[in-house]
Amino acid sequence: MKLPSILNLMTDDLAVDMGTSRTRVFARGRGIVVNEPSLMAYDTPSREVVAVGLEALELEGRASEDIQIISPLQDGVVADSTYAGQLLEHYIRKARDRRSSISRRVLISIAADATDIEHYALRYAAKEASVGNVHFINKGLVTILGSGVAPEDQRATMVIDIGAGTTTIAAMVHNHLIFTRTLRVGGNDLDVAVIDMIKQNHNLLVGPRTAERVKIELGCAVHLDQEQTTMVKGRSTIGGNPEMAVVNSIEIHEAIEPVVSRIVYAVQDALEALPPEASGDIYDRGLILAGGTSLLAGLDERLSKETELAVELTESPQRAVIRGLGLLFENPLALRRAIIRSDSER
Repeated sequence: MKLPSILNLMTDDLAVDMGTSRTRVFARGRGIVVNEPSLMAYDTPSREVVAVGLEALELEGRASEDIQIISPLQDGVVADSTYAGQLLEHYIRKARDRRSSISRRVLISIAADATDIEHYALRYAAKEASVGNVHFINKGLVTILGSGVAPEDQRATMVIDIGAGTTTIAAMVHNHLIFTRTLRVGGNDLDVAVIDMIKQNHNLLVGPRTAERVKIELGCAVHLDQEQTTMVKGRSTIGGNPEMAVVNSIEIHEAIEPVVSRIVYAVQDALEALPPEASGDIYDRGLILAGGTSLLAGLDERLSKETELAVELTESPQRAVIRGLGLLFENPLALRRAIIRSDSER
């Protein structure tokens, strides 16, 4: 029997899906070991980080003026390399769980059409996190793999990954992308639309967590036959006192419709850009939805109606990217094809 080497016992292969809303880390042989918000809280005068992840989330909307709650990633890209590096370091250390102090390989997903500046910012964050052997992986490709499509599949597959900050549309044939496009639109834009509507219609200021709850409860990409309502609490824009208001599903639908329409139009444009034979495959197979925002009620129905194609929601859509990254460890050929850049290029 072949015994594991000392190096294997002391190190982990890790994969990281560092998103605008959440960061997930996969450890080879152990599965997903980290799944927490991409949030940090820091003290403004000292710039010292005081909370990360779930602890920072609990402070959101409740902390003093000296405590700032930030996401180092905005619209799917690194906005603050230093804090992104600290966030990445924190979660990688948590993933290792005192099992090892080094990692042989770390895979990090990034959009295939990311700019050189976006690449540099993520590479700098990885360096800040003391990650040495890092490979940047095509996000569109691993989303498709994580949605259950085999790398050797000869027919075209299209996946729409709608996250908090971005929407990635990708099509693959035999482990090769034939189309990919990233839009800076996602679930956070829906939340902002809800916040703005409540402020305008009800003179009430609410935070992101309340907006997200309302989006989940009442948000729908199609018209609802029956009106639904929910209560929201916040601060009055008139008197400044705590107040409550009742919002309804019609208001929410009208508020988020411009964002939903942008996603629908982008999918239609992507379908028009496909080669003819690939279009035939997509006609037979339909579209696959992934990402947390794909859970918006009625979105699959809306896309199916607008494209006249079947639309399927992948299993646990929020985890499609990290599942795909994890699968690469068991498929060296797929891994080689998915690598966009490696640390050896620095």
